Amino acid sequence: MPNNVSDFEFMFITSLIGFLILFFVFFNELFRIDKSHIIQSLILSVEIFAFNFFLLLGVGAVDTTVVSSVLSSYFIFIPIIEYIVFKTLPKKNIIIAILLSLIGVFMILELKAKNFINKNILFLLISDIAMASYVITTGNFAKNSNPAILSMGQLLFVTIFAFIGWYIEVMIKGLSFRLPKEPLFWGSIIFIGFFIRGMYTVIQVYAQRYVPPINTSLIFASEIVMTLFFSNYISKYFGYLKKDEFITPIKILGALMMVLGILVCDDNFYDFLLKKIKIKNENKI
Repeated sequence: MPNNVSDFEFMFITSLIGFLILFFVFFNELFRIDKSHIIQSLILSVEIFAFNFFLLLGVGAVDTTVVSSVLSSYFIFIPIIEYIVFKTLPKKNIIIAILLSLIGVFMILELKAKNFINKNILFLLISDIAMASYVITTGNFAKNSNPAILSMGQLLFVTIFAFIGWYIEVMIKGLSFRLPKEPLFWGSIIFIGFFIRGMYTVIQVYAQRYVPPINTSLIFASEIVMTLFFSNYISKYFGYLKKDEFITPIKILGALMMVLGILVCDDNFYDFLLKKIKIKNENKI
């Protein structure tokens, strides 16, 4: 993203593209809209706007693997929020899954203190809290509401919030509403608007009808594994490969720990694992 592009401008354009895509695909669903859809969409938009806003503040001077690692750690906050709001305690396999995934994150970051002690990481952690809240709220709303309408509604509100932020920024800094002309910028804008703002949003809302928030967050945490293996090649292609982006044995082990955490989170896999351990111990005896 060019230096002269506002974070709000970036959020506005990508959210608008995502909304327009969903609007044309799910136009017929709009005839089912009611007051609850509008209120729920507004709540979701505030949470996802906060996530994107603090993500953009924190992502600037941090390596992609570190960003992905910290953002993937938002699953830590889900049991905390659920306990505060709903007074529900996580199951044993969920606690084990969180610990395994958290160890995996630390291993991928190679336990470097410099990766944690800076304002960018603080912004990303705030982003984590917003995302944890968003995942919980989405799961609750999606069970009884139309996912397509919720997806369109939250993108529409985020687009409005982003434009207001962009307008205020332009007025304060004396800038102008001028769009960049770089082809690479528009390529990334269209890609993010279509896949991340549009498709990702509606798929997540639909899927969360059937998947609990903590399971959702741990499955999404597999993003860090994808980033670990692909960022090396993507960074090299765009010419900004850094030393910290290289894949190391400890990073690979950390990725495997995260995958194991995601599997343990599933009740069926956890029960299967316990049975295998029990049978193995009985054979030893």
